[in-house]
Amino acid sequence: MRWMSLWLTWLGLAASGKVIPVMPEGPLFPDHDCLGVGVLNGIDWPHWLAIFEKGPRAWTSEGQRYFDIFMDGDEEAYDSWVEACPLGVLNGELALYYFSAVRGDTKVAASYRDIVSPKLAAMPLRTIIGSRWPLFLMLSSENLRKAPPPEGSPDVANDDAANCVHVDLPVLNWTKFQSLFWGEKNKVKDWMMGSIRYVYSWQMVHTPEEVLIECPLGYLTAVLIKAFTCATSESSCFHSFANQIEQFFVKEPDIVEVLAHSWWPLAMLLNHMTKATRHKYFLDFTEAELSGNLAAAHPGSVSSLGEIGRFLGTQDQASQSFRDLLSALPQLGRAPPEAPNLVYVTMIYGEKFNRHMRRFCSRARALGIPGERLILFTLDQQAYEMCLSENGGRCIRGSPGILNKFTLPLVCAHLGLDTVWIDLDVFLMVDPTPAIIAHAERGPYDILVSGSFEADCICNGIVYFRATPAVKDWLLGVLVWMYHHPYEHDQKTFSAFLNYTERVAQDPLDLPEIPPWDTLDPINQFVTPDIFEGNGWMGDLDKIIIYHFLNGESDTGSGLDPSGSWRKEYGRFTSDNETCEGNSCNTGGKVSLMDLFYGQTDEELYTTPMPAYENEAIRAALLSSRKAFRSTRLLGLPCGPMVGWEDQDEKLPPEVLQERLQKVRERAASERMKATS
Repeated sequence: MRWMSLWLTWLGLAASGKVIPVMPEGPLFPDHDCLGVGVLNGIDWPHWLAIFEKGPRAWTSEGQRYFDIFMDGDEEAYDSWVEACPLGVLNGELALYYFSAVRGDTKVAASYRDIVSPKLAAMPLRTIIGSRWPLFLMLSSENLRKAPPPEGSPDVANDDAANCVHVDLPVLNWTKFQSLFWGEKNKVKDWMMGSIRYVYSWQMVHTPEEVLIECPLGYLTAVLIKAFTCATSESSCFHSFANQIEQFFVKEPDIVEVLAHSWWPLAMLLNHMTKATRHKYFLDFTEAELSGNLAAAHPGSVSSLGEIGRFLGTQDQASQSFRDLLSALPQLGRAPPEAPNLVYVTMIYGEKFNRHMRRFCSRARALGIPGERLILFTLDQQAYEMCLSENGGRCIRGSPGILNKFTLPLVCAHLGLDTVWIDLDVFLMVDPTPAIIAHAERGPYDILVSGSFEADCICNGIVYFRATPAVKDWLLGVLVWMYHHPYEHDQKTFSAFLNYTERVAQDPLDLPEIPPWDTLDPINQFVTPDIFEGNGWMGDLDKIIIYHFLNGESDTGSGLDPSGSWRKEYGRFTSDNETCEGNSCNTGGKVSLMDLFYGQTDEELYTTPMPAYENEAIRAALLSSRKAFRSTRLLGLPCGPMVGWEDQDEKLPPEVLQERLQKVRERAASERMKATS
């Protein structure tokens, strides 16, 4: 193993200061998971992917016929597969390596090792961890660690030097560090919290050269954990650690053996890193639709949009979502004279939200324009069917994904439509249209976004987009960056692309032109409950325009927080005077604001423009988050929730306060990582 030749390369990969391009040289939205490939030379690639996602037992029981075709394919077929689905081909070859190695066929395993190694080295880490192909799941198998090495390969599992077991006066206790990952009978155990003392030790931070030379795989294990930490918390540092991992893939000649057979949990950590992604490689709209390369000229009115819809509805190149959008536009109600092209858009799916659709739409209609010009991006069949009756047919079919917050406003902008995106976890207190339009004209501003009550952070749960060329280019840039960096948080990226208080890379980005923008009033108009630090409101009840619950669903259901347990534990909203129905009241002392606001027995609250604060339970909930003053302690600090912060901490001396803030930020990151495990 050429360990010693690596350390200078690895340790030289700090921020370079070079501008990072946002737009790729190739396709804007490559189909890494091959969902659009279909059947090619006998292999149904989406079906084979679905089989791999079922787990190892299904790989042969259901996928054997694809393996047979894959192994028997001629050169022409193989080349077509590589061109159309490179990650799928790599996945198939890794599977064949796995099967060969565990049955002890070291010669065949060696042949696949030689095929796979350069392909792993050529693939960006962020691309692999964002894919649904279970590449690292195969390499993290216990069976591989027990299998003999491929022909001509070192016995990595039993190599004392690789395991760092006989180091004189070691910088770190490598044996204990390695043992953190393995329990009885060498089963993986909970390693997250125990590893922190090693990963962020004084030696790792201040003498990395010595650590790397002494135990390269131990050092790389720490780098992987740091990369994972960055991906789940401060993403701007991910790139530097990912670079080190990618350089290891390039420089290490025994890369497959090290990943598959070593007792250092490299493949396991890489597989775990796939849980740090917030979306997969799929969009409901086509690249042409998102780029504005539409078959028709810009429409001048809804009636002409209807003509375009009838035309494109028969065209194969139009996506189902695009056809649905064009079909919905003629169903829009009256537009305000000052904003004739304005529409309201949101997305909805899942029983938790679908059951509130009727009252959400009814309340919007009761206020006028928000309901009459509301378009729902329905992301499951139940939502679509409900929408047809509850929202006048203004329904777009799609699939769940956080990138929808950018795709739908972008396509609408290409059609000349200004949009107000509102997350579904809001309650419309009054029609927001006059306030938004007046604010936009004061700039004039092309983007308006809701913000934090006490921190200089934005919240892209409520956003106004004017359909200008700058906004279209900017939205496309945000979408492309998010797509190619699947671990990125949408709100963090939004802020970074406005060049505001967040960063997504340590080096500068080649940002598109930033449209003129401003924050909506977070103090008394577009306000939030006191769920996490920095939230709340002050002022008068009758001046609140939209109340945003901050339901926190962007990570729930993803690998980052599958059950939503992290937010349930650390969110602090409660209401002693709650009124709700059925199971929505069973909250263990914490109430769902979605259920509280949309679960009242007074039907007039949803069918008339009745002031919501006249309802006793809603009034109590609103007042419980009203504050007497606006603290400035969070200004200039990183955005995001903190764990363990108490209100009395504000009274600490300034130097102690900063140390306390740092500790609770670190605890928030650690707890988020633990939830992922």
